[in-house]
Amino acid sequence: MATPLPPSAGISIRDYFYPIPYHPLPPGTPVPYSTGVPDVNPLNLSPTPFEPTSTLVLTSPTGTFVDLRVLRPILPGEAELPNEPGSSHRLQWAFAGKSSSFAIEGAAPIGRRRHDGEEGEVFPTHSVWSHWVDSKFPVGSPDVPVDEGDMYPMPDGRTLEHGFSFNEGFGRNTSYEEMWSDVDIAPCGNEDMAVIVVLRIQKDASNIRGVIVRVGQYCQGLLKHGDTTTAERWEFDETGGKWKRTVKIGSLFLPCAAAFKPEDLAVGAKVSFTDYHWFVEELVEVHGD
Repeated sequence: MATPLPPSAGISIRDYFYPIPYHPLPPGTPVPYSTGVPDVNPLNLSPTPFEPTSTLVLTSPTGTFVDLRVLRPILPGEAELPNEPGSSHRLQWAFAGKSSSFAIEGAAPIGRRRHDGEEGEVFPTHSVWSHWVDSKFPVGSPDVPVDEGDMYPMPDGRTLEHGFSFNEGFGRNTSYEEMWSDVDIAPCGNEDMAVIVVLRIQKDASNIRGVIVRVGQYCQGLLKHGDTTTAERWEFDETGGKWKRTVKIGSLFLPCAAAFKPEDLAVGAKVSFTDYHWFVEELVEVHGD
């Protein structure tokens, strides 16, 4: 049985997505694959990984996360990121839930990395992301597919994810690789320590679910009400000393601003707007990275 690893808070940005149109992979296919192209490319795939989205994942200390993936400009004259109600065509995917990681029993080391002044072997791990709310599926749908992958620490400090998922274009499961960079968690403004906040709303009888996660200088929220999806991303601007919304998709209200004033919050407290009632699930301070 896989050994669970303790969850940790994080800010992760996807650097690229690399599709591999096979699952399972042909025998002898190297994994990771994308890090070897173009020099090592036995499947004769694209020699260049690419990133069609702006993808950011925020994860709390208990593993609660919000993953927001926004397509780069599609039509002439579009902004780099959509920041007005609407723009649903720019939402590639958004989902939130709980993540967990496990040691892979018997896994061979994939290299050595210096960490905290000491050099040691590094091993791949296995991660699972449960989708509690998903922009592509109705609230509470049992059809949300399993989302999991093997995580390979890279020598440059990034992490490569190798997994498989259902590919709508092929009509079947295919493999993929994603490269992720971690961002240091930082306090904002006059805060002495970095703040992490999780807000949640659940009213399944009305087909309502939503999660807001703030990790340090970033905040993302996802709200699904029936077929309507609303997603936001905020970032603290150190120059101006204010929070700025950088992504807005959908027309519903998200109380992200409540997470910017942790002094007014407490675990279990309710944040209400009309008939939408959000509850503070996590409120912690952590040392910045």
